[in-house]
Amino acid sequence: MKKINDTHFLSVDWLSHFITLIPTNFYQLHTGQMTSYDHQKLNAKNRGNESNKIKEMLTLNKKHGLSNNIYSRIEFQNFPNDVFSMICENISVKDILNLSLTCSVIRRKVEGKIYTHLRIIDIDHIVDEDELVIQRHFGTFKDESLETESWWVYNNISNIKSARGILYLVYDILTTPQHGNYLRTIEINPVLKPSPWQRRKDHDSNSENSIWNKTLDNFLKDSEVEFIKSKFSFFKPSLTLFDCLLLLLDYTPRLESLIVSRFSLECVSKLLVKTDNLKELKIMIYEHDNFVELPFNKIQKLEKLRIKFQENTEQTLEKISLNFYNCGIFNNLKSLRLKYDKTDFNYLNNPTWYSFFKSLPRKLVFPKLKGIELKDCFFGSDQHNIVNNLSVVLPLHELKWLSLQIYEYSHKGIKHSRCSTDDSINHENTVLLKLARHLKKIEHLTIKPTKNCKECQINSIWKFLSMHKKLRKLWISTDSLNQSNYDKLLNALYDLQALEQLAYFDQYIDGKLIYSLKKWFIIDHGTFDFDIFKNYESEKLRQDIIPIFNCYIIEEFKNFNERESDLLVLFWQKHVKEFGFLKLLTRNSSFMEMKLFGYNFKVDGKRRAIMLYISKVIGYVDLLYY
Repeated sequence: MKKINDTHFLSVDWLSHFITLIPTNFYQLHTGQMTSYDHQKLNAKNRGNESNKIKEMLTLNKKHGLSNNIYSRIEFQNFPNDVFSMICENISVKDILNLSLTCSVIRRKVEGKIYTHLRIIDIDHIVDEDELVIQRHFGTFKDESLETESWWVYNNISNIKSARGILYLVYDILTTPQHGNYLRTIEINPVLKPSPWQRRKDHDSNSENSIWNKTLDNFLKDSEVEFIKSKFSFFKPSLTLFDCLLLLLDYTPRLESLIVSRFSLECVSKLLVKTDNLKELKIMIYEHDNFVELPFNKIQKLEKLRIKFQENTEQTLEKISLNFYNCGIFNNLKSLRLKYDKTDFNYLNNPTWYSFFKSLPRKLVFPKLKGIELKDCFFGSDQHNIVNNLSVVLPLHELKWLSLQIYEYSHKGIKHSRCSTDDSINHENTVLLKLARHLKKIEHLTIKPTKNCKECQINSIWKFLSMHKKLRKLWISTDSLNQSNYDKLLNALYDLQALEQLAYFDQYIDGKLIYSLKKWFIIDHGTFDFDIFKNYESEKLRQDIIPIFNCYIIEEFKNFNERESDLLVLFWQKHVKEFGFLKLLTRNSSFMEMKLFGYNFKVDGKRRAIMLYISKVIGYVDLLYY
C-alpha cells in the first residue's frame, strides 16, 4: 500500500486499487489503448444505431464550425456526449474507468457512469443465494465464471470488495461531492464463497464480529488516520465502517435504489433516515430480528419493494406491513417481491409470507400495484382462501406482470412427483388457475416449478395460456413429462400471437437435448473436448435463474460456441424441426426473441429469418429461412 497523501486520495485511480475492476498495470492507458475490452464487435441490433449516431455527430460538428469532410480528423474528446453515452453502454465499467484516465475532458464526460451503480460485496457474509444453484446442483464443481458476474450483464456496476475500498470511496465523495450526485443505486450483497450450503447464523447480522462494526483503525495505518484527521474535523478513529456508510448517504441526494439485504432492521432504520428520494428498497428480515419501526415517512416516493425473510418471522412481517401502510407507502407501490429464505419444504409449513397481508384492512391497499413476485412461498393446499383474500387487498385485475415460484399441493398425498390420479380437475386447484380469472391485463408471466404434482403443474400452465392469449413476455420452467403434454404446451404457445419474448425450459426435452448434443458433437463429428456440463448445462442452469436474451454468461459455453459455430448452426438447423420448435418460431410475428434451453434465438419476420446467437463477438447468425 502506498503511503497516503493528498494526491493519492484525490486521483481517480482510487478505484483501481480497491474496486476490483481493472488490471493492475496501467501503462497502456496513456497510449489510449483499452486494456480489457476484448468484445469489440457490437451485436447486429446495435450496428445500425452506430451509423445514425455518427451521422448525428457529423451534423453537430458542422453546427460548431467543424468540417464534415470524411477525411478530416475529429478529436476523440470532442465527440458529442450522446456518442460517449453510446460507447459507455457497450463497454464494461473497468473500460470506462480506463477511458476516463486518458484526459480530463473525456473524464468529465464519462465519470458519471463509474458511480451510477455501486455494489459493495460484503466479504464476511456467507449465504445461500440463487446464484449458487449450479454449485448446489453439481456439488464440488467450481467454475470461475460463478465467482465474477458477466461483464456484459453487469457492465454498469462498480464492485467494491474490501473495507479499504469503501473508505476510499467515501473519501473520494467527501472531497469531490459531484461524484455523490452521480450515485443512483447502492447494493450491499454477500460474496460467493465455497460451501454455500453453510447457513449463516441469524445473529451474525448484528454481531460485534461483523466487519461493519469494526472501527477504522482496523483498516488504516496510523499515518493514514492522522492525514484524514487533518482533512476532516469530524473524523475519529472510533468511527465504524457502518458509520462511514451513513456518512456516504449524506452525499448521495439522488440515490434511488437501496439494496441492503445484509443488515438488520435496526441498521436499515438508520440508513433510511438518510434517504429522501428512494424508489426501490430491498431488505432482509432475520429470524431473531427485533422489530424496529422504520422511518418510512422518508421514502414516500417508493415504487419497488423487495423483502426477503426467514422462518418464524410472522410477527415481524405483520408489524412491518402495518408500518408501511400507516406511512402511506403502499399507495404508490408498483412492484412487490416477497422471497422466503428457505427451499426445504419436506414438511407442512405455515405460509409465513402471507403474514405480510394478514394485518392489513379488508380493502384495496395497493391501488397502483402493477406486478407481484412470490418466490419460495408456501401455500400448501389452502390456495382458494389465500387467493380470495389477496384479491381484496391487491388490484389483481390491474396487474401487468406476475412471477410465481411457490410450494403448493393441488391434492392430498402427492407432492412434487408424477401424478397417477383419475381426478382430471386437480390442476384447477392450483394458485395459477385460482389467480387466472382475476388477471385481466396480464402481459408478463414467470412460472417456475411449484414442488407440486407435475401433471397438475403442466395442465394448469396449459389452461392458463389458453385463457390469456395476449401475453407479451413469458418465462416457463417446467417438466412436461411426456410427448403428449409437450405437444399440447407448444400448441398453446403457438396461439400466443402477441408474444414478443419467450424463455422456455423443460426437463422432458432437456434430457433429449443432452443426448442429442453428445451424439452430434462427440460421436458424429469427433469433437472429443465437448463437455456437456461446461458447454451446455452450466449455461442452461444459470439462464434458468434469470434469462438474459442479449448475451451468454458462462465463458466455456461462449468459447465453445465460437470455436464450433458451424457445427452448432448445423445442429440447430436439424433440431428446431425435430423438437417441434419450427412451427413456434415461424408463426405470424414481425419480431420475436426466444431462449430455448439456454440458447438464444431471434425471429426477423421482415426477412423471414430465424437467427441463432453464438456469442458477443460473433453475434447472431442466420439459421433458417421460412
